[in-house]
Amino acid sequence: MISIGVALPEDPEVAHGLIERASTLARRFNGRWVAFLICKDGVSSLPQAERAMQSGGTVFLCEGEDVAETLLDLAARERVDILVLGAPDRRRLLRRGTVERVVTTPRNFDVMVVGQR
Repeated sequence: MISIGVALPEDPEVAHGLIERASTLARRFNGRWVAFLICKDGVSSLPQAERAMQSGGTVFLCEGEDVAETLLDLAARERVDILVLGAPDRRRLLRRGTVERVVTTPRNFDVMVVGQR
């Protein structure tokens, strides 16, 4: 069975698109999917978590200062086959760095970077 992981950002519109993508992939591959919400400074994205659960995903809320490292650890721990990330927004360089670090780090799963529709 294929396992899909998705990293959900704070932006609800972007998160909604990524939830739809992960849910669709899981249905196509007859697999499961999990959503990772990385919380910094105790701030969480509860609307995104609720939407992910309503769409059939399992949600992991985790704290982590280093988002890329936390995502890599979670994806490995949950044994995902594909980790779905949103394409970086040109205005947010920190996010671009996170995606680059995840993509270039050696790992046992594939990474799919998707743009906004």
